[in-house]
Amino acid sequence: MNFINKINKYLLEHYPLIWNTRLVWMLGVNIIIHLLFFLIGFCTVNDLSDLKEHHKLDDFFYITSNVYYNVLISIFILLIWIIFYLRNNAFKNLYSIKKGMIFQQFCIVFLIILISTTQFYSFKTGLKIKTRSLYSWQEIDKDIKVFNKFSLFLAQNQVEYEIDKKEYPAPFPLKVVVGYNHNLEANIDTTQAFIKMDGRFLQFYKFNSNYDIETNNSYEARSEIVFDNFDNRTIIDISEFKEFLSPSLLNYSKQEFNYGQDALDYKNQLNFCEEILNNKDDVKIKQGLNKVFSLSKKYEIEHNLTMDNWFRLIDNKPNYLLTELINTSNPNAEYYTRGGFGESTLSSGKEIPYSKSLYFDFNDTDNFFKNVYEAYFSGFDIVFLYFIIAFSFCLSILILIFKTTSIKTLLLSFVASLVVLVLIVWLMSSSNNLFGYSKYNEYFIILFISFLIIVFSIFSYILNWKKTIISIFWSLVLFAVPTFFLFTAFSYSRFLKDAYLELNPQNYNYKSNFETWFQNYGFWAILLISVITIYVYSLFIRKLKARPE
Repeated sequence: MNFINKINKYLLEHYPLIWNTRLVWMLGVNIIIHLLFFLIGFCTVNDLSDLKEHHKLDDFFYITSNVYYNVLISIFILLIWIIFYLRNNAFKNLYSIKKGMIFQQFCIVFLIILISTTQFYSFKTGLKIKTRSLYSWQEIDKDIKVFNKFSLFLAQNQVEYEIDKKEYPAPFPLKVVVGYNHNLEANIDTTQAFIKMDGRFLQFYKFNSNYDIETNNSYEARSEIVFDNFDNRTIIDISEFKEFLSPSLLNYSKQEFNYGQDALDYKNQLNFCEEILNNKDDVKIKQGLNKVFSLSKKYEIEHNLTMDNWFRLIDNKPNYLLTELINTSNPNAEYYTRGGFGESTLSSGKEIPYSKSLYFDFNDTDNFFKNVYEAYFSGFDIVFLYFIIAFSFCLSILILIFKTTSIKTLLLSFVASLVVLVLIVWLMSSSNNLFGYSKYNEYFIILFISFLIIVFSIFSYILNWKKTIISIFWSLVLFAVPTFFLFTAFSYSRFLKDAYLELNPQNYNYKSNFETWFQNYGFWAILLISVITIYVYSLFIRKLKARPE
């Protein structure tokens, strides 16, 4: 206790602002808490089964009790801090305060709240370090490539083996449209090649080379794509591939796990599948199945496949047509659920039966691969940081208002803000009747109300209105100024896009340079404007306090 008293006395005599805000003690407490959450994250996973439990690393925090501990601890330490922080208020007690000290105090308060609410990052850092210490990504990447190459032999989902999923050889991949007798000419270009199959008509095509789907994304263009306008198609005759209209291993082109895999890896996978099936190399196929068995044991994948029953199921030369599917979980289990659902558009409702006994259950292996990949390559969670910064900033503003005015002013400011919100909602709901229809009504209303608050806050100070009224307007202006600039940016971005679309209606996804810039830096720009506003507030609130009532 003497040690604490000595430190407090030293801070009071030499650094009164740090003493008043309890910055040293809050930093010390939060360092301990962040280390605690780092250790919790580090100890959360210990083996394969732990990493299979959740779909992403964030879930180990957000959908477990860890998030509740974080919230409770943050609330507890902030409440204790606020009690001590509000005990001394030199500003209200008319002590001499140096210029800029109020703003410095705000910055310290913001820092304290920010570090008291960001334990998530310490938790996730510990979790990622532990995951990287347990598993090598280079080794897992090799195993993913093996799974991707030989997953075509698992035959668990009929839809993935339809010809419309085929990616090789040329002219695939193709799109397909299905027609029936009653609407044949509406969907099928009968002047060009098409195929009749089980009472239906199939026509395969590609979009014309001069029809850019990525840029031609207007409403009209998107409607034409939906209804398959004949003018946008190049019809492809696939008569030589007619035998693959039934589900076949040669149609399979899915990448089972895509974490860390690029276009070259996918191309190599397709080349491997084409080569091993076209060569009908039974020895190589069995070697691949053995690799899958080995990986299944390594990653705790449940199955009852053997080399004999698995190879017998898939060995349907020459076209490797599917006759039976492998279950995605044990069909004899009490809570058996069949995966691999998907409506087949080309098999005319002829579903291939599932085996009565054979199954291969990946058992959330996808979660494991995703979590290890995220531990090595995931970026910083900037969206959550934006939220925490905004929350900490707003709470710091409320504390600043209370420290520089009174609880009465704070409550009256809260009531005034509700009145402003009700007014904005009413104007927005009645905007078409009051101002006529415009895409910019909502922007105009918010900008107008924010501008009025800014103007009244200036005039109330110049005209020397009552201190309470001035304080209320100034409390509102701390939020009105960033809101004004924020919606100015929104409306300007919308104006640039509308102006561009009038000249280029085909490019619905257009983004102006300003919109791109604002998406990248807008948050920090608005935050900077808010900081400047608070700095100006801190200068004038001293002069307002010095005024006589």
